Amino acid sequence: MKLLFPFFVILSYYAVTSCHKPAKVDEKLLSDNWSIISSKKTMLDGVALTNSNDFDRSQWIKTKVPATVMGALVEADVIKDPFFGKNLESIPTTDFQDPWWFRTTFDLYGYNANHEVARLLLDGINYRANIWLNGSKIASQDSIYGAFRQFDLNISKQARAKGNLLAIEIFPPKPRDFYMGFVDWAPTPPDNYMGIFREVHIKRTGLVSMDRIFVAPDVDLKTLKSATLAVTADVTNYSGEKKQVEINGNIENISFKSSFPLNPGETQPVKFDLKVENPRLWWPNGLGKPEMYELKMELKDGFQVADRQSKRFGIRKIETYLTKDTVRGYKVNGREILIKSGGWVDDLFLRFMPEKDAAQIRMVKEMNMNSIRFEGIWGNNHHIFDLCDENGILMLVGWSCQWEWPDYLGLEMKVVEGDASQTIAEGVEQNGVKLTPKEQDLLALYLKDQVTWLRNHPSILTWATGSDAYPKTELEAKYIEVLKKIDTTRPLLISSGKFTSKISGPSGMKMNGPYEYVPPVYWYEDKKTGGAFGFNSETGPGPQIPPIWCIKQMMPAEKLWPPLNDQWDWHSGRKDFGSVKVYLTALNKRYGEPNNLEELALKSQLMNYEAIRPMFEAFVVNKPVSTGVVQWMLNSPWPEFYWQLYDYSLMPTGALYGTKKACAPLNLIYNYFDKKIYVSNDGVGAIENFDAEISLWNLQSERIFEKSIKVSALENQSKFLSELPALKGDREVYFLGLKLKKPSGDVVADNFYWISTQPDQMSWDKYLWFYTPQKEFADFTKINAMTPVKPEVMKVETTEGEEGKITLMLKNPAKAISFFTEIVLEKKAAGAPVLPQFLSDNYISLLPGETKIVVIKYHLKDLAGDQPVIKIQGINLPGKMEL
Repeated sequence: MKLLFPFFVILSYYAVTSCHKPAKVDEKLLSDNWSIISSKKTMLDGVALTNSNDFDRSQWIKTKVPATVMGALVEADVIKDPFFGKNLESIPTTDFQDPWWFRTTFDLYGYNANHEVARLLLDGINYRANIWLNGSKIASQDSIYGAFRQFDLNISKQARAKGNLLAIEIFPPKPRDFYMGFVDWAPTPPDNYMGIFREVHIKRTGLVSMDRIFVAPDVDLKTLKSATLAVTADVTNYSGEKKQVEINGNIENISFKSSFPLNPGETQPVKFDLKVENPRLWWPNGLGKPEMYELKMELKDGFQVADRQSKRFGIRKIETYLTKDTVRGYKVNGREILIKSGGWVDDLFLRFMPEKDAAQIRMVKEMNMNSIRFEGIWGNNHHIFDLCDENGILMLVGWSCQWEWPDYLGLEMKVVEGDASQTIAEGVEQNGVKLTPKEQDLLALYLKDQVTWLRNHPSILTWATGSDAYPKTELEAKYIEVLKKIDTTRPLLISSGKFTSKISGPSGMKMNGPYEYVPPVYWYEDKKTGGAFGFNSETGPGPQIPPIWCIKQMMPAEKLWPPLNDQWDWHSGRKDFGSVKVYLTALNKRYGEPNNLEELALKSQLMNYEAIRPMFEAFVVNKPVSTGVVQWMLNSPWPEFYWQLYDYSLMPTGALYGTKKACAPLNLIYNYFDKKIYVSNDGVGAIENFDAEISLWNLQSERIFEKSIKVSALENQSKFLSELPALKGDREVYFLGLKLKKPSGDVVADNFYWISTQPDQMSWDKYLWFYTPQKEFADFTKINAMTPVKPEVMKVETTEGEEGKITLMLKNPAKAISFFTEIVLEKKAAGAPVLPQFLSDNYISLLPGETKIVVIKYHLKDLAGDQPVIKIQGINLPGKMEL
């Protein structure tokens, strides 16, 4: 009998601890197997749609989520070619004024509600929704509303192991609803982005779970040799019983653990303070590796695992400051950063395109930029943020001006007569549309949800709570309180415009444009508006007409030429930006009026390159008076002629290569205003005893000046290097070649300019809010009669994994300059470009006898079974070359 009692105790222990299988710990993405239909085309309600599959589904349209209604219809080919011509304009908005149903089915194998919790996670719905699951209405539009709210619904009682039926009735946004928009950047889709534009998940855990995990880093800036991590999470007991839980985790060789009781229904925050010696820091592009870590955490209910999660994060410290001129600046890990950025925009229908996103961030990195600006906190999921983390691309993330202008909220816009000369912010109330207390609370909840969702991404530099306006004091106070509670690792930016808050003081930013074409000298000469001083949060030289293949994809053949017709205008911006007339006027005067579309497309790349490069270069040269510049914009939401460094199709424009040249970490730069040469070191570490080679050539390719200078420059320094001799002649054209070489002789920077003795002159007395007009234009028309030159080209093709690589060696055998040679990789049979394509350089100019190497990379799958072919043309290349 003495032996039986211990044996009984052991049996009882296992009976208690092993009476059921461990809970399934899983997070299931509900992406596939969705269908949509307009509520006007079905009489069924949510109960009927989620009680059975026994109904006519022939009119339902299959889709994936995330998806807006328009995105789903286009992907299903119900709406054809919406971007071609003016097709988008002809789609009736009446089809999208009633609710649409989104419906799916899913299984939860082995689900048991007695010892498991199932939750429906909704990351983004525009704009309101009723939700049914298995015949039960689990949430209504009274609580499920707001495009940037995120919702966590406990469906444990309604869920079952197999055949779950989920239906979501989506209501479109109404006037004064706060959702996303493209303002004057592009047309508004007829559905107003209605749909499930972000992911839907089912999360399964035991009866306790952990959520909202955050790793808040801090770095010892004195040495950069140590860091602290504050790891926080919320632990919830969903059961009706008191629980004893244990939470443990690790970050590489660092481990931590804690155990504590949880009352029924209680949520308890937990925190672990950790120290990291010799941390691998996360650095922005150009300043070091963007190192990432992974946190793994596990939650136990007794002896069983109830939840398990992992989070990636980076260790870095973000600081902001104001200069003596009240200009906003930023530091990363103690190092001042010149922000070289572009305005990011998603697809017009908010479609999730992961491969396209990856290609775009690769382009950003290869352009030597270190930032993108998100106006609207868009994106379908974490993918774009993960890409920026991995590539060292800082993100300025903030609300859209969509909410600040009455007309974009569907309200009446009272335009003040004669305000065209005002700044952009003076066309709207300083605090934007007047908000009700309920609307202020909604926007504060927006910030709370978005920051909680995204705060582990080291790439996010700041949270901006205003764009063309700034929030009223009471709303700013709510925003500050949100960040005080959930994220103190990065600063709040009150607005991207120039405002002064009673709470946080000056924004330190400016938003004075320009948004229309201005010549190179503008960026150096202007000292009042958008020139290279301060932090210009959105600016640029206006349109960037893409290469000819892209233009031909936009509209019918009969509308391609001449330009400035209704189709060209439709594929421009909106309001003041509904035409490329200013751009084409400048092109015609500077380079001579093109005779056909082919000539226009090539000269446009010349114009794009020449216009964008000095914008970035001027901000580089003027450090530290200048602290940041955001090209408006980086990309486009649809095929158009405005505000892009590459076309919607991912075809690079001349502006992409001009930006790449301007943002190089080491550079020699020509200042168009004082006509001097500067050296810039925007990289890591000082340079010593480098050689700067300067050569000046006339239109007859005669070298009229050359100079070699020993160069040294500190890290993060730009300084004067040399003057140039006065240029002679009336409306003459000169060429300036600049090379920076290491002491070993290796070229580390190569810049080439074309200069006219006829200067650009601005009409400063006629300033408009979106640009400053010109009264005189530089004259480069003599380039049309340059001596023809045909470069010699050698090609070597190799492969690197899933990528193709073509190395071109271009040599100029002539005594004349080979000017502005365009290289395009095409599919031979299809006659279309391989997209995306990544060139180390393009729009190449070669001095007499000079040789340059260009490397082209592309994804082999993008050939689609075709053969790669290189097409080459240039300003003075006779005919075209094909390799």
